[in-house]
Amino acid sequence: MLAGGLFLLVAVSCSSLPLENSAALPSVTATVPLSSTEVVPTSDLLTPFPEEPLAPSSSQPVRTEEPAQSFWQEPAGCRAEEVQRSETPEQWLAYADSLLGWQRPLAKRALVRVWHPEKKEALLSQDGVYAFEVTDVRPRYQIQKALNALHVAGFSAWLRRGSQGGLEILAVPFTPRAQDGVWGEYVRAYWLSPTAQPEGDEGILPTMKLTPCRWMVTSGVAPDLPAGTMEQAHWEVPDWATVANAYLAETTEQAYQVAFRINWLGDGENEGPRTMCGPLAWSILYDAQSFPPGYGDWSEGPKTFWLPKPNVNGRPWSLFPPDTYLIRRFAEPAGTFDFGLFPLAAGDVLYLYGKGDGFDHVVLVTEVDSHGNVYTVTNRVWVEPALHFAIERVVLYNTHDLETGILRNEWAEDRVNGRTGHGGFEVFRWRWRQKQLDGQPVQTIVEVGDTLPLLAMKWRTPPEQIAAANAWAADAPLSVGMSLEIP
Repeated sequence: MLAGGLFLLVAVSCSSLPLENSAALPSVTATVPLSSTEVVPTSDLLTPFPEEPLAPSSSQPVRTEEPAQSFWQEPAGCRAEEVQRSETPEQWLAYADSLLGWQRPLAKRALVRVWHPEKKEALLSQDGVYAFEVTDVRPRYQIQKALNALHVAGFSAWLRRGSQGGLEILAVPFTPRAQDGVWGEYVRAYWLSPTAQPEGDEGILPTMKLTPCRWMVTSGVAPDLPAGTMEQAHWEVPDWATVANAYLAETTEQAYQVAFRINWLGDGENEGPRTMCGPLAWSILYDAQSFPPGYGDWSEGPKTFWLPKPNVNGRPWSLFPPDTYLIRRFAEPAGTFDFGLFPLAAGDVLYLYGKGDGFDHVVLVTEVDSHGNVYTVTNRVWVEPALHFAIERVVLYNTHDLETGILRNEWAEDRVNGRTGHGGFEVFRWRWRQKQLDGQPVQTIVEVGDTLPLLAMKWRTPPEQIAAANAWAADAPLSVGMSLEIP
């Protein structure tokens, strides 16, 4: 009886079944267009993703990497100074909406009252300052696109959480009048540093800031900064292996301490190693700075990876812009699959389905060594000979000996301590990673706010190489919608 009861706990480990405080489960948008999914021909498709709402998120801190040369570009979408000076903030807003193309534009989202930094309450809008209701915007990375559009249109744009818990964008125009008025702190704070926030406004959420337009510099409302400074652009390949080793835990007590440190439920007390596989994968990805630049659902925190199930709720894949990743789905059990047909690479995220007599599991491939061992760092659960938890660095499989590894052995055969992957599996891979593995250039479309350093961060490719491949000058701005080759 005891062993059977304990096995039930293992069977639902990291699955979609609730264990620790499941009432607090995040809701998500499970929208993955077919264009973002590539399926190996010999495999069967799993259940398509349904649609559900997503939870709000915050931004990911990133390192800054200095390029070999400075790129004095303004973001794509910026206009000439004479155009800006000839228009009003209302016309700037119309331009931002033309860039976004939302069915419900920002102009129709404008609130009558705007947060007032001195009065500490919402007052009637003035001085060209706007507030926009964006709580309903899904998926959340679209909010970063709105911030980018407002920036190049002429606004210092901030994401706020309102007094009622909703999300709103506060847009303060880069004008002398706004700069010298009560909202001047929002203009000054924007340029203080990539992470600086206005003093006295606790509702501000961290998002990605952009390089100034040239007219902002020449008119004196912004400092002259090279492209990529405010975005904290970096393009090194993440070191997942080193980051993952910081989460190793030999004992049950240590595994619980790691779970408390990840703190995906927000109290650091009710988390546990049974259902931590998703939050653990998120934490390694986050610490290795693997996520796309800017604001999105993924950066809400490790809870967004908690108890996912891609073929039911879309998570965790649906958190990300579909043009940033690829999905491979396999109906064959992971324990018998020939990974010579599709070798895993460091940075891949696996979702393993366990059917009814096992557990679903999420793992991040942390490294592939020179001997062909493919590693992950993951939580482990044993019920025999005694209940025990650990976080271990384990071999998933070996490229030269397919009988080696936990996928082929314990996770395929151990019905006592639990097995996984026998219900099929999915592989998530960043598109920039696939480009590196293919060794072939790709084409990308320039979006609002892009510069060569920002594209370098999106594609993990030095900006000098992108400039050379396209014969592009370091100070020449990009145009929204243009196609560039990423070497």
